Amino acid sequence: MPRKNNRPDARRDANEPEIVKHLQGNGFLVERIGNPGDLLVFNYDTRHWICLEVKVPGGRFTPKQTQWRRKNPDADLPVVYTKEHALIEVNMR
Repeated sequence: MPRKNNRPDARRDANEPEIVKHLQGNGFLVERIGNPGDLLVFNYDTRHWICLEVKVPGGRFTPKQTQWRRKNPDADLPVVYTKEHALIEVNMR
């Protein structure tokens, strides 16, 4: 039976590997996910998970991402553009 690709349009942002490496180097557990965000990050100090959406500077949301954000306006899903920005967002939560 052929495998169904649930996200045929899924592409990872070019800055994601650098962000993942930086977060891991600062002691966070990082899992790559696909929905609703790109990364699921565990903060061992606060014992909390945070979901991050990674975008390259100037990157735009896909139609699915835009629709999800409209349906979930109160969801805490920060968009990060740099490794420093990602570290700040994770440490704030």
